[in-house]
Amino acid sequence: MAHRIRIHLTGGPEVLRYEDYDVGEPGPGQVRLAQEAAGVNFVDTQFRDGIYDAKLPLTLGVEGAGIVDAIGPGVTEFAVGDRVGYWLAFGSYADMRLVEADKLVRLPIGLSSEQAAASLTKGLSAWAMVKRAHVVQPGETVLVQAAAGGVGSFAASWAQALGAKVIATVGTPEKAAWLRERGIETVLDAGDPDLAARIFGMTDGRGADVVYELIGAATFDRSIAALRPGGDLVHFGNASGAPGVDLAALADRSIVYTRPNTADFVNSRVVLKQASDDLWSAFETRVLAPHPVTRYPLREARRAHEDIGARRVVGSIILTM
Repeated sequence: MAHRIRIHLTGGPEVLRYEDYDVGEPGPGQVRLAQEAAGVNFVDTQFRDGIYDAKLPLTLGVEGAGIVDAIGPGVTEFAVGDRVGYWLAFGSYADMRLVEADKLVRLPIGLSSEQAAASLTKGLSAWAMVKRAHVVQPGETVLVQAAAGGVGSFAASWAQALGAKVIATVGTPEKAAWLRERGIETVLDAGDPDLAARIFGMTDGRGADVVYELIGAATFDRSIAALRPGGDLVHFGNASGAPGVDLAALADRSIVYTRPNTADFVNSRVVLKQASDDLWSAFETRVLAPHPVTRYPLREARRAHEDIGARRVVGSIILTM
């Protein structure tokens, strides 16, 4: 019998239930995956809370990795025994599951299932930020709000490797030290009311070319203020809640505002393979350093949600099977 974490109603971590279930055989275009790890992301807590609509009951989680256990009719790209990972396929909080084969990517030799499950959503989101939503150019000044988070740290490192001057913000001295260990030298306090003035001082009065906004309401106005006229505000996350967007304030300085969704950029099998290959290459060439990983057994998913909600963890959280 397989096991999964499901919610039957929305709410806090207490609504997560550890259940037995029968996986069944893969249908056309599907594989059955013996999962070795599932990623835990902040967006999972938002689905659990009911911020995003979803049909209940719902097996949580959107990314995982493991070994192909069986293949359904019509699957030709994968075989039993292949090591694979996936992103944006609901139901990853399970030790065995069915998943559409077109969601899968092969894992390179040397990359563990745990690291893949910890990295795919965050890495593909960072890829979309720096290579699609705003294509980072050498010499640009890039401000990354919440740069010690999973997506933010990848985006900061990737932007720096692309030749940008990266200014990162964090909430604690410990997170600042962690980022500096990863090669990001300019780290500021996200809560500093004079953040914009500091950035203009660092850029000879020009301001940032782009802000990747991952915090939301708490820093949104400061992000606008830190941009040069005509700069790009890429609003990718709302960890502190959704801000009110003052279109007049944006228009006053010709700020280009976007609220991108990774799925709109990684929107085909071809792009998924391209983006994941870029991600694996970034690990191999040490452009990106794997995040430290905090592990919880599947049946302790509730504790994982408590810790991610309280921001107790630096790096990535996974569930192990």
